Amino acid sequence: MSDKYLWNRTGEPDPAVERLEHLLGGLRHRAGPLDYTRLPAAIPASGATWRWRRVVLAVAACSAVAMVAAGLWWRSPQTVAPAAPPLSPWLAQSLTGTPTVAGAPLRGELRVGGEHVIETDRASTVRLTASGVGMIDLGPGTRLRTLASGEGEYRLALDRGTLHAHIWAAPGSFAVETPSATALDLGCSYRLEAAPDGSGRLHVTLGWVGLGQHAVESLVPQGAVCALRPRAGPGTPHFHDAPGALAEALAAIDATTGPMPGAALETALAAARPRDAFTLWHLLRRAAGADASRLYDRLAALAPPPAGVTRDLALAKDRAALEAWWNTFGLGNAELFGRWRARPAL
Repeated sequence: MSDKYLWNRTGEPDPAVERLEHLLGGLRHRAGPLDYTRLPAAIPASGATWRWRRVVLAVAACSAVAMVAAGLWWRSPQTVAPAAPPLSPWLAQSLTGTPTVAGAPLRGELRVGGEHVIETDRASTVRLTASGVGMIDLGPGTRLRTLASGEGEYRLALDRGTLHAHIWAAPGSFAVETPSATALDLGCSYRLEAAPDGSGRLHVTLGWVGLGQHAVESLVPQGAVCALRPRAGPGTPHFHDAPGALAEALAAIDATTGPMPGAALETALAAARPRDAFTLWHLLRRAAGADASRLYDRLAALAPPPAGVTRDLALAKDRAALEAWWNTFGLGNAELFGRWRARPAL
């Protein structure tokens, strides 16, 4: 056989090559879509029979494996999902002074799920750490309680004083209650201050925090602060570097429980920068009537709503629409806070 035949079919053919070409000719390339109905007819009977036997044997083998696996699963007693690992205890360390737990000097571990009262005086500070959760520093004059928790959750209550939290647990698994709101960690570091009368302040330095109390909610991103209002829940969050006029206007708005003061709202609308859109978003959720319409217009000018979020939906306070709008700010996914909100109250 000449090499020219293999290259351009001009040389003398080899009988063995001719038989191979004839055998495989039915599978040669043809322009256009494949016609699967012609494949069995194009393959010699012996070849087709062998191919179909291989297919049948493969299917039978897979079926046998599946049946054996199903039988083992049915007979196995390990059909129930394993229980969640136990929560790590809080390790308490005195940094300065002589803090106490239930009136006794602070020492050792604090079991999660039990209720312990930790107090610092004017000269003492405490550090709490838990494996896989984070680190919490308590300032002077602080009273903190550990609370009963659900599965996979860590809950504390800050009755008064100052708490610095650096949390690396899964978002939504760590929460701190105050007299005015519950702070839900969504992967962050923050400073939380609380007074016995319910007033206080949250300052987020990393990540973001969800504040909730009854129907009032605030989502506080990195670099933002939010006031805690006695018997009224969280206030309106704003960036710590927000224009002074905006911060003052928000303080006036948060001090009222009825319609927003017209002058304060006008100041807030005029002072807001594009990055302050999330602040106007919070005001929109709480406003009604003409105030809501003005807020919508200004917010849409600073941060246009995404497709599907209409004026009517926003003014109707449709939760899905407002959360979709929030998600365009690049400050975190509101769905995380929504999951926590949907859980039964502890």
